[in-house]
Amino acid sequence: MLQLSAQASHGGQVFLLIWGVAALAMGAAFGSKKGSTWVRAVVVSGLQGWPFAQARAQNFSGLRAIGALLATAGLIGIGAAIVMLSGG
Repeated sequence: MLQLSAQASHGGQVFLLIWGVAALAMGAAFGSKKGSTWVRAVVVSGLQGWPFAQARAQNFSGLRAIGALLATAGLIGIGAAIVMLSGG
């Protein structure tokens, strides 16, 4: 993302800013206990026909870590977009 927006005009930098805000919001939602429980419930209910996959999805505990990584990437993207937009 950073390389792509560095080569483009302000449009790519604005895209990076919007992507960073969206990634931060999604990461915060997945990283919270309530949000990760909701996502896990949606995935498990969607796998009703496959009991083995449903059991694996129910026992998956890495969703909060993925959310934290996504939120971190969003913060980095927001910071980089602000620096590039300000001309620094």
